[in-house]
Amino acid sequence: MTKKLRFTFLALLFALTKLTAQTPLTTAPDFTVKTIKGDIINLYTLLAENKIVVIDFFSVSCGPCQTFAHDFEEAYQAFGANSGNVFFLGVNYNGTNSDVIFFDSVFDITLPSCSGLEGGGNLAFSTFQISAYPTVVVIQPDKSIAAQHVWEPTASNITAAVINAGGLFVGQNENPEQTAKKLNIFPQPAAGYLNLGFVSNPDAMLSTIKIRDLAGRILDVQTFDLVAGYNNVVVRTDELRKGTYVIEVLMGNGSLKEKFVIQ
Repeated sequence: MTKKLRFTFLALLFALTKLTAQTPLTTAPDFTVKTIKGDIINLYTLLAENKIVVIDFFSVSCGPCQTFAHDFEEAYQAFGANSGNVFFLGVNYNGTNSDVIFFDSVFDITLPSCSGLEGGGNLAFSTFQISAYPTVVVIQPDKSIAAQHVWEPTASNITAAVINAGGLFVGQNENPEQTAKKLNIFPQPAAGYLNLGFVSNPDAMLSTIKIRDLAGRILDVQTFDLVAGYNNVVVRTDELRKGTYVIEVLMGNGSLKEKFVIQ
């Protein structure tokens, strides 16, 4: 069966999937899974290493899981692809290793994933009392569940939930307030999107973000709502050609500016 025909069939199962889901738990129980690459991952071992663990409970036949699959991948990349203090994991329900490998290949997923039937995903679903999918859960090192259900699981919403739980971009100072005069950009070079991290001015409610070329010409303008304190904003850069650009964040009477590269 071709990829197109197979996922046309899978999409028909969308009606069987609930659009809202969450774990009722506030403290994370332990589990162990085996990824499609054969790696053994134990939740409590990761937490003992002071990692924030972000889990995407998903099914390959779930429409919303397919829709938001690459958003989870983008958030995974934004925090350093498990090289920092945040660990991302995909936990599948009722699929085989082959099913998950196929799913990951279609949606360009590179983060660690385990299948339900062969990797222990079904037991993890049961342990966390997950009754529907997709459910994105954020767990802090003390085993408390900081986010029982990130919805919608867009890259921006996931990233914000992880930052609220203490997640750091790779290379970021552990105290975000110390970066008040700095614009953190990830990834560098960029390819399709940029994650911007910055501390908003106290009275600023909106931020205008401008992208310029090195000659100073404005190529794009976007507006975002701000929250008090540390903000994370995902900016699309799909339409920019390869090269070096300047991005400026204007908020209230202040602004932050950095160069970035499109690969």
